[in-house]
Amino acid sequence: MASGKSKVTANLMASTSRPGVSVDDAVEEAHGRCIADIFESPGQTAFRQMELDVLEDLDPTRNLLVDTGGGIVETAAAVELLRAHGVVIWLDCPWEVVRARLRKAQSGQRPLADELGWAGLEELFHRRRPLYAAAADFRLRSDDDIENISRTVTLRSIIWQRHVEKRKT
Repeated sequence: MASGKSKVTANLMASTSRPGVSVDDAVEEAHGRCIADIFESPGQTAFRQMELDVLEDLDPTRNLLVDTGGGIVETAAAVELLRAHGVVIWLDCPWEVVRARLRKAQSGQRPLADELGWAGLEELFHRRRPLYAAAADFRLRSDDDIENISRTVTLRSIIWQRHVEKRKT
């Protein structure tokens, strides 16, 4: 949460002309409701299934940039799909930066932030870190400028793709 996933993805889409999809936006579009409303009812468990449904419907041959919510790592099947079809990048942001970014967010934009409060958010942040580490093909600190992060992601993705292609031959 607040690591810069959406901004980095948008920047990458613009700089590489690659298509992308926001899992959160796709869930909202498919269900005609905002995520905050979905979290309220039918709840977070149902939302996680909706995220998985979106991922299952993506065409793995399209070479998409996929922007997920921070909780995607709590669904093992979603992580398996992401890893099977692409490069998973963890935008690792220090808690202090996440907290500062969340302070700027409007109430209602982040249901978990509104529900958990600062202590709960910090606990969630630390609980998810090992999940991000296990899911990621590589990790980038995301307290840097979005354009610098995007350039690094692009370069690492190219290097990773070449590595994968060499392993296949």
